[in-house]
Amino acid sequence: MKKFLWIAFLSFCFSGVAAESDWNADSVQVYFSRSVTPVVQKNWKDHKLILKTYRQFLKTCESVPDSVLKQCSWCFIDTYYNMACCESMMKRKKAAVDAFEKAIQYGYYDYAHAQKDTDLDNVRDDKRFQKAMERLREVGDFGYILRKSPGYDDAASIDSLPAFTYMDPNDRDLVRVRRYFNLDSIAGAGDEISKIKNLLAWVHNTIRHDGSSYNPEEKNAIALYEICKKEDRGVNCRMMAQMLNECYLAMGFKSRYVTCLPKSYINDCHVINVVYSNTLDKWLWVDPTWNAYVMDDKGNLLSISEVRDRLKKSEFVTVNEDANWNHKTPCTNDYYLDYYMSKNLYYLQCSDCSGFNNETYVEGKRRPVYITLSPTGEPYDKRWSTSNESWFWASLYK
Repeated sequence: MKKFLWIAFLSFCFSGVAAESDWNADSVQVYFSRSVTPVVQKNWKDHKLILKTYRQFLKTCESVPDSVLKQCSWCFIDTYYNMACCESMMKRKKAAVDAFEKAIQYGYYDYAHAQKDTDLDNVRDDKRFQKAMERLREVGDFGYILRKSPGYDDAASIDSLPAFTYMDPNDRDLVRVRRYFNLDSIAGAGDEISKIKNLLAWVHNTIRHDGSSYNPEEKNAIALYEICKKEDRGVNCRMMAQMLNECYLAMGFKSRYVTCLPKSYINDCHVINVVYSNTLDKWLWVDPTWNAYVMDDKGNLLSISEVRDRLKKSEFVTVNEDANWNHKTPCTNDYYLDYYMSKNLYYLQCSDCSGFNNETYVEGKRRPVYITLSPTGEPYDKRWSTSNESWFWASLYK
């Protein structure tokens, strides 16, 4: 009786939504979140009810334009993947593989999860499923994609390359940043590496990460700090990296923020910093979102190029023990390096100048030129950039 009431309730809700809306993406997603997902979560062991619920959802969506369906693809990824699991556990192989292929068509990409999901064990010997997994690997096994990616052309003469520019720490705006935050005290009296780490940790602890937040018009360290305090909000990884960048520049370190991009746009990208260490004579990977830096098996700090090379060769890399997200989630090697950053180290993008208010629009001000480094022979996604220069990679070693 309870099952019948659930389905009757769903049908009533759906017919109501259809009558009162023009079937835009919001109405489909709101219905799915409020009426489909709760049924599945409450009755997750009842495979028949789950399948019936999803089929009702798909049937109703038959009248929804394709242009709308594309905007809420996650609903259909969730639907078809869970249907594949239910059909598999009910030992209906053909229906399970059909649904699994549909999930991939709508954009499902989590190869690692599908590979270990025991719900799909009953179809793993199916040849069509195996071929689907091979296709999925090409878009969702990020370590595999990175390992087989072409190298970068670093043969260009460094002397002939355009130089990145860095704002002088005595610039009045950077002096203001240094004094406003009392950065000398934050950096401490230790050696260069300890200062780099202290400034990284301070930005991470002072500003929380919120990937869904809007970017304010004024994008400098002081303005970002003040709006976060005033509105009790966080900022995305790009804003956190720009804040740390200005703090490093104000303390006399050469620094840039680097956008790390996937081969194909999947979910997001990530922005971190590179800061130059005179002590180690190289650029160091620092990530304020995660309070993370990366080391080899001897504890040596690594650059972006070194991390990427090691991941490609499956060599040892690790993050610092206190790396975390908003002091809520530990930063693990499995997630951060093997999954998330392996995904986001295919293309690298950086501006040619580094300074205060780098991305704040001011009339008459020179705008940064963004350089995207792409693997040799690989066309980069033009949504990311308008230029593609090999000198960026060589400069990482400078």
